[in-house]
Amino acid sequence: MKVFLVFAALFSFVYYASSAQTTPRSIGNYSVFTIPFDGDSVTFAVTTPPGKLLQKKPIFLFRQGSLPIPLFEQPTDRPPVLIQLPAACYAHDEYYSITIAKPGLPLVVNSAYVDTLFSTLNNPKAEMYPKKYMECNYLDYYVRQTNAVLDFVLKQPWADPSKVVLTGGSEGYHVAIKTASQNKQVTHLIAFSGNLEGRLQSIIRAERAKAFAGQTSHEEAQRSIEALQQEWAEICRDSLGTERKLGDNYRTTYSFSNGDGLDHLLSLQIPICILYGTADVGATSNDILPLEFARRGKKNLTLKAYPSHDHTFFKLTYDAAGKVSQKTYNGDAVEKDYFDWLAKH
Repeated sequence: MKVFLVFAALFSFVYYASSAQTTPRSIGNYSVFTIPFDGDSVTFAVTTPPGKLLQKKPIFLFRQGSLPIPLFEQPTDRPPVLIQLPAACYAHDEYYSITIAKPGLPLVVNSAYVDTLFSTLNNPKAEMYPKKYMECNYLDYYVRQTNAVLDFVLKQPWADPSKVVLTGGSEGYHVAIKTASQNKQVTHLIAFSGNLEGRLQSIIRAERAKAFAGQTSHEEAQRSIEALQQEWAEICRDSLGTERKLGDNYRTTYSFSNGDGLDHLLSLQIPICILYGTADVGATSNDILPLEFARRGKKNLTLKAYPSHDHTFFKLTYDAAGKVSQKTYNGDAVEKDYFDWLAKH
């Protein structure tokens, strides 16, 4: 039995995206649209109830990171909560904030679903990676999704097309950058916690960094890197493969390891804000961006690095032996920084 039916039976609350219906419906305090896309449909949520989509406002569209995480979580004591959106969006109601559902996933789940997903990351359950998600979980699919949603939204009377902010973190970093390079309606780009070179390149950098940090020997790091290089050759031989049942299949890894991020960013004339933690080894590839922009006389980049912050902007404290002794979440301050940047650009 599919895990979604299991959770429906055990926890009695699982919603699926319905067939295309461009009139919004309410889920909690949100407007949820399902529009035609790629012979199927795409669902997205706006942080405003349907009856209040009246005032014309700018758009803030956020593309989330990896993993098959649904849009909404259903707590036991309150209405559904949109979990795939930066918390600071709720304090900035001068925008309509929007996020898009990933393919093949339930739309609303109980907290137990999300807990199970995260508690099985090192031994994931195949049922939580449905076939449609596995087949559609690649960069260009998400770029087309984003373009379709923007095209629909910017035709609505409540959307102000004069300011369209596209934001993405981690996997969404790549989606936002490539979409912005194609879509002339995007006026501002914010991207964070992504490797400029690509996903597999990030893993290779992390393996090398383990040796420099004394977590492994240089010889062992080299063996790991050579194994990754061999894996990449296999991926390239089957770059459209989606048969893998757990984690990222070949198509996903290939698409997010394209290495075109720098070219996409350099093609843009709009204001760009890139943010990352320096303890996020892969994301330190963004260090070269000021050099490349300056080389071409481009001045539309704001780069902000957060020393000792990890991939999800936890501030790391180290002990005398150089090991992490404490983690303190600082994502709220990061979100404030990029909304402050938006107010100035």
